[in-house]
Amino acid sequence: MTVKLKNIRPGVLIIADVKLRLDPGQAFETDSISPQMESALSAGRLARMDGKDDHRKQDESPLTSIQEEDLSGLTATEAISRIGTEGDPDKLKAHLAGEKRRTVIDALKKRLTEVEGGAG
Repeated sequence: MTVKLKNIRPGVLIIADVKLRLDPGQAFETDSISPQMESALSAGRLARMDGKDDHRKQDESPLTSIQEEDLSGLTATEAISRIGTEGDPDKLKAHLAGEKRRTVIDALKKRLTEVEGGAG
């Protein structure tokens, strides 16, 4: 299976485990993906050109919905920060129903009373 990848960084990208140096925008084909290539793909430094698994395209739209809908994958600090920017009482109530961390639950309750104007 041949995979076509492209350096999407503004600078040079070195993939040491396959002894590869890529200039900005340079594309190449490979038969297998090395561990460092996989890491560069997931970090957004490389993009797949075959369209199967373009991580940048996947990360742009679903990431915002995942971030808004699921706080369990975040640290407590990140979750509380995300809660502070949420303005929809229904989403806050949904997060409250599924949350297990006490500090995050407290932040959800506080934000919910702020959003609903103290009437909760």
